Amino acid sequence: MKGTTLVTGACGFLGGACIRKLIDRGEQVVAVVRDRNPRASLYADNLVDHCVEVRSDLSTFDRLINRYQPDRVLHLAAQSQVPEANANPLDTYETNIGATWRLLEACRTARRPPGRILVASTDKVYGENGAPYTEDMPLDPVHPYDVSKAAADLLARSYARHFDMPIALTRCANLYGPGDLNPDRLVPGVCMALVRGEPVRLRSMGQMSREWLHVDDAAEATLMLMDRAGELPHLVFNVGSGDCATVREVVDTLLRLSGCRSPVALPERDPPGEIMVQSLDSSRLRAQGWRSERMLGEGLADTWRWYARWRWASPPPPESTAS
Repeated sequence: MKGTTLVTGACGFLGGACIRKLIDRGEQVVAVVRDRNPRASLYADNLVDHCVEVRSDLSTFDRLINRYQPDRVLHLAAQSQVPEANANPLDTYETNIGATWRLLEACRTARRPPGRILVASTDKVYGENGAPYTEDMPLDPVHPYDVSKAAADLLARSYARHFDMPIALTRCANLYGPGDLNPDRLVPGVCMALVRGEPVRLRSMGQMSREWLHVDDAAEATLMLMDRAGELPHLVFNVGSGDCATVREVVDTLLRLSGCRSPVALPERDPPGEIMVQSLDSSRLRAQGWRSERMLGEGLADTWRWYARWRWASPPPPESTAS
């Protein structure tokens, strides 16, 4: 399916993976970037050479949609870090909620509205509901990041149902894979420490359990749902691999793969704003023909090989909060 796709969060982790696949299938990509990060895959892998790069603070969506008249819109931009959300909730609400309603309203009122829209939500919107989560569970967020994403999730569903807009939502498990530059996330943080020969410092006691999803699998599911938005039997889809592991199990796997003996430093207690156990029931998505292709062990090995080739002397800057 060729045409023009406008991607917000183009400088982010999932954004880079989606853009690579869009380019491979011959699409024109309008890559919306707030803060340019030269180490992000959009630039480091020269993907930007095959895109129309647009620098925007996410407040000008009406002009962007009317200028480029995209066939599809992929909304991935977000402030995604729990500690940052806890420290600066208002900025998180503005980024995650404000940008979403501005984009959806721009699509609704455009001279040529996009024919397909996908909004990336998250499994965090389920809050402390018992895992595995199903899409029909009530949203029960408590912490600022979770609340911001749940509000954006509700906005997207409102626009889809009230205005009959062709929208699909994804609620993905924890993403990992090559190319993640954010040291505040577990896998890149551990790998960067191992490459530099530094101790591994965890934010938690390591017993929190998560479902882990390779970024390439997430990108494939995201694009498949975007292509069919408005025609699917459901509006919301969980996207998970079925591979669950605790933080400490992931760390131990990376230590084994690397052959490093770096010490692991644990805090005295778990941080606030984290959910202990999360997993997804993704049977609704699998019924549409999607399957996760990369199991956790294989995916972590692939990820470690990417970081083992990493030769930067200092940690890369974190991704933009609304990359």
